[in-house]
Amino acid sequence: MDYDVIFKRKSIRDYTDEEIDDDSIKTILKAAMQAPSACNTQGWEFLVVKNRENIEKLSKMSKYSGCAKRANTLILVMVNLEKVPKTRPWFAQDLSASTENILLEATNLGIGSVWLGLYPDSKRVQYVKETMDLPLNIVPFSLVALGYPKHEYAIEDRYDESKVHYEKY
Repeated sequence: MDYDVIFKRKSIRDYTDEEIDDDSIKTILKAAMQAPSACNTQGWEFLVVKNRENIEKLSKMSKYSGCAKRANTLILVMVNLEKVPKTRPWFAQDLSASTENILLEATNLGIGSVWLGLYPDSKRVQYVKETMDLPLNIVPFSLVALGYPKHEYAIEDRYDESKVHYEKY
């Protein structure tokens, strides 16, 4: 992986109609599963959504999720509560790392992505649980919209020295 991918990553909300092949999706999911997890529980589950009707429904989750409608693939990142009984307080950290790996590998493959937050917003979580008919032990955490970028984007340097503190605040 090219380490510049960290600096190239950007939230992309406009996509071309080009389909993402299954091998690319599998590579992205492999990256997601390489994330660290508390006590190595790996409590994540992933739901790949390509059906236009389901994409349309999920894009209505909140006023901020409309861009999902323009994606050709969504990955729903979820936790299986049965797999994290001892580490439940930390699953959000595990799934955040996994979601970031999805974004980075998508960028590495030239695929645009945007992280749409679900958890801990109970209305969004419930909407997605009902829309996708998820079992009780599965909690949706994030939704990642994927597609090939419609436009080229400049790389931004976000480093801000004023936000760095040494030894004390």
